[in-house]
This record gives sequence, C-alpha cells and structure tokens, in this order.
Amino acid sequence: MASTPHFLGREVRLFPSSHISSDREAELRATASLLAVLRAVSEFGRAIVRRAGGPAGTLSCYTEVPFELQRRGKPPEAVRPDGVVVVQRGRTRWTALVETKVGSINLVQEQVDRYHQLAGQESLNAVLTVSNQAALPNGQPPLQLDGRRLRSVPVRHFSWERLLSEAQVLSRKKAISDPDQKWMLDEWIRYADDPNSRIIVPPELGPHWNEILRGARTGSLRKGSPELRDVASRWAAYLSKAALQLRAELGADVRPRLSRAERSEPNRHVDRLVEEASGCGSLSSALVVPDAAGDVSIEVFLHSKSVRYSVVVDAPTEGRQTTRLRWLGRQLRRLPNLRDDLQVTVVWSKRGLTSTCAANRFAEDVAAASVDPQGVLVERSLMPRRFIVHSTGELQASRGRSTARVAAGITEGLRHFYRDVVEGLVPYVPPAPRLPPEETDGMEVAGLSKGDEN
Repeated sequence: MASTPHFLGREVRLFPSSHISSDREAELRATASLLAVLRAVSEFGRAIVRRAGGPAGTLSCYTEVPFELQRRGKPPEAVRPDGVVVVQRGRTRWTALVETKVGSINLVQEQVDRYHQLAGQESLNAVLTVSNQAALPNGQPPLQLDGRRLRSVPVRHFSWERLLSEAQVLSRKKAISDPDQKWMLDEWIRYADDPNSRIIVPPELGPHWNEILRGARTGSLRKGSPELRDVASRWAAYLSKAALQLRAELGADVRPRLSRAERSEPNRHVDRLVEEASGCGSLSSALVVPDAAGDVSIEVFLHSKSVRYSVVVDAPTEGRQTTRLRWLGRQLRRLPNLRDDLQVTVVWSKRGLTSTCAANRFAEDVAAASVDPQGVLVERSLMPRRFIVHSTGELQASRGRSTARVAAGITEGLRHFYRDVVEGLVPYVPPAPRLPPEETDGMEVAGLSKGDEN
C-alpha cells in the first residue's frame, strides 16, 4: 500500500486565519464564516435558531443587507446590519438581523438600538447580537434595551464562546449526520478557536483587579466603589465563559448556579458579588454540572490571593456514624489522583459543628474526621450531614494590566479539580424501601396446617 506523501506546505483550510490585517477584516470574515456554517450545517443552524426563539425550517443567511431606517423628525438613514438570518417553514417566515463584534470590541448601544428600531419598522422577528461579552442571565446583550420594543422584537445575545461551545458539543457527540457538514463545522471550530482569527479573546478580570486585591488586603473595599463593581461584573462574565468551556469538554449543559431573582434581574447577581467582596473579601460562584455529586464551587479570596475549589456531597441518611463516613472514604480511595492539597470538611448534625482533615488521611482512617477543632471526639450520636471536598491554591500573578493569566490559571485549576475529584464522586442513593415480612398463620407457626385442626 502506497504511503501518504509528505509535503512541506500548509494544509488547505476552509476558513483561513492567516493575513488578517485589521479588526474590520476580522469581523467581516467572522460574520461570513458564522453565517455560512449556520446555513450549511443543518444541526448547528437549527440549534442556534432555536435558542434565538426561531422555528425549524429551511435556513438562509445574507451579509451586508442594505435597509433604510425611518425615524420621526429625522431624514431616512441608510443602515447595513452585518447579517440577516431567514427561516422558512411552510408559510411561516422568521427573520432576524445580526450584529457582530470580535476581539475586545464591545457592542455599541446606539448601533444596536438602530437595528432594534429597524427590526420593528420592517416587522422582523428578532435581533441577534454576537460579541465576546457574556450574555445576561435572561439571554439579552449587556445593554439597556427598550422594554416596550422588546415585547414585539426580542434581542438575543450569543458570546463567541457560546457559539463555539455549541459547535464543539455537536461535533463531539457526533450529532452531525452528514460527513461533509461535520467537516465544515470542525473547520469553523478550528477557525474560531485560532488566535490568528482575532475572534475570541481570553477572559479578563479588568484593569482594576490589582487595585481591588490591594483594597482587600488593607480592608478598604467599599460597596459603592465603581472599580469593585467592574471587577464583580467581569467575574460574573468570566464564570459564564468557564461554564461554556467546561460544557464543551463534557458535552453536558454546565451553567452557573443563579437564583430565580438573579436570572430575571441580572444586576442582582452583580449586587450579591459586590456585597460579598466588600463584606468577606471574596468572590464566589458555583457551577451546576448534570449528574455530578454536587455543584462545583469556586471561591477567590482577594486578601490572600488564593482560590478554593470545592464540591458539596450530601452524606448518607442511614447507618451508624462510622458507616456514613466510610461511604465517602471508599470513594476517595478510588480516586485516580488523591492530591496532597485535598481536604475534607464534615458538617455534622449539631448546628455549627464541623471538622476538617486531609483527604488522604480520611481515606485511610475516617476516624480522623471525628475530631472537632478543639481536639474533642465528636459524639457517636451525631451524624454527618454533608461532606465538603475542597482544594486551595495560589492565584496566578497578573502581567502588567492584563489579567488573562489570572483567569486562565483559575480555569486550569477548575479543570484539574473536576478531573481529579468531581468525576470520581457519586451521590448517595438510599436503598429501595422494603416490603414488610409476610404474616404467617399462627397454626402454621405451631407446626399445624388448617387441615390438621381435626
């Protein structure tokens, strides 16, 4: 069999990322490639349109479509959105305008407002925005939109990370039935993830990060500080991106843990982060991973420049104290990498009582976790309610004003904690309820049958 010839040239790509000379060119290429893949890869196009509120159907995409915006008291204005998506299903026609930004360029409030007005004027169905900004919990872009107009024309925002994550999940799950479409989607994934395409930028914690760290050390953080609010907003955005990256790797719908109020009113999430940072000197959040033993929490301690990863596992509800402790000990012994920095905290049934020991020691002898912080043995009548398995490490140092290295370090630590710890833990499943023993006739117990009565 002849071997495949080896060439020194570059392999041909569907979406080449070389020689992009400006942000404008990067945006044009990014928009064209995205719309082309939406149109060509059926499963990808339907997934994105569905998330935007549109129907399944025949999808068509267009770029640089000219419109004329009519506004009261002003002359007609020529506008040209980056793209238009049209879905035709029988007699139903769904149309959305598309506005994109790449790299560190954010959406422009006035520009999105114009397209929102244009969509209402033309009786279109939606406006889709794409940038590296994280979507608000309600799915809208991080802008102030006209609530009255939203009732008739919704605006849906996608971060490039969200689109990339959706494509990666479809590719890894082998959900693309046509091999040529699968190849096209993989080419777009390669292109969007390539730094030379200038599409995606690493997450940052903002120019005020080092200032906030100093404020935490000196105890001078103020709740009303705009710098603290900027960092809290960026942390919320970072968490969304971290969830999307983990989602792409796991093929599961990972999402940040938010209350119902925080999902409906996005500012409440940032308000909570600001309150926590000013009061406790930390930023904490949790990721919900389907079928995991518990939520995966990330807590950054600003004053000590450290980060803790943890997972809370509910303890068994049956058995003696030692039996319940051994249930977790067996799981820890089976972990492929029982790290030296891993700790186990037991939350006991007595209010406020906890005990902590090293995970490797707990795995060898669960009695090590039965001693409270004062060195007193926990009463045998008390039972563990929850186990907190956690690991703490130092934050990466920033380089100048860039905090990309800090965020990348937190993400890498999250991946290692998930792989080394969370993957190997399973939640407690109580045994199935048992039927009562069958009742026996008293005569039978005495060794007689009913036929022997006479």
